[in-house]
Amino acid sequence: MERHILIIEDDPNWQQIFGEIVDDAGFTPRVAASRQAAQTALADQAYALAIVDISLVESDHANRGGVDMLKEITGLPTDLPAIVVTGYATVDLAIETLVHLNAVHFFRKEQFDRREFKRVVSSSALPKKEPNLLQVLSAREKQVLELLIEGRTNNQIAAELTITVNTVKKHVQSIFTKFNVDNRAAAVARALGRTGGP
Repeated sequence: MERHILIIEDDPNWQQIFGEIVDDAGFTPRVAASRQAAQTALADQAYALAIVDISLVESDHANRGGVDMLKEITGLPTDLPAIVVTGYATVDLAIETLVHLNAVHFFRKEQFDRREFKRVVSSSALPKKEPNLLQVLSAREKQVLELLIEGRTNNQIAAELTITVNTVKKHVQSIFTKFNVDNRAAAVARALGRTGGP
């Protein structure tokens, strides 16, 4: 099994933190401080996991180089799970990275928990027998989930997607079943990686 984890992070302090946690989890860290360095690293060898900071320019908090890297990772011929980390979290960013770019977890730096991060690194870097949580959803269920995360009602979701309220209810129930939850808050929490789930 591949034991290397790619850390795509421009901040030296966070590079050290992530490197220590990766090493402590029994993996070998490789740090890439820029998008170009990450591209080179991905071309050099295979990885069990990528840890991707959204802003890859320390002086520019609006930089979204990490999103571009996630798009490249999604397009790789082999599956590479990715954990997103950011100091500038928004609901839109969480939706984009988790729902559209298939990241396996989303961490906010201002609420960083080393123990939880290590747990997610360890579990995400292991070969999966089960599909990624969001990969079990149909394309339409992902659209419904995105609107659930935004706090939309069934009526609003129906109007947005031009479907009936009953169809929305069926999609919501299917999401609950696939996520093994029984309410909207729990579904949103699982989608945003706030709970480990069963």
